[in-house]
Amino acid sequence: MGHHIKILEKLSEILDNKDIEIMGEAMRKKRNRDLYDGGVIISEKEAKDYLEFVKTVLNEAKKFLEDQKLLF
Repeated sequence: MGHHIKILEKLSEILDNKDIEIMGEAMRKKRNRDLYDGGVIISEKEAKDYLEFVKTVLNEAKKFLEDQKLLF
């Protein structure tokens, strides 16, 4: 298991959002199939959906960090 998987697991745990781990794993698998098997192309709609998901996660992380101001 790579470090990126551990990062996604931890982020999912910290933000209490299982979708992070699930979506991250799906994106990674699709990317690997595209890179190594030459068989998958990500559609424009999928790319937009991924981007929106990442923006949502970044907003969740920002809110989490803002709520932790006493730690910094």
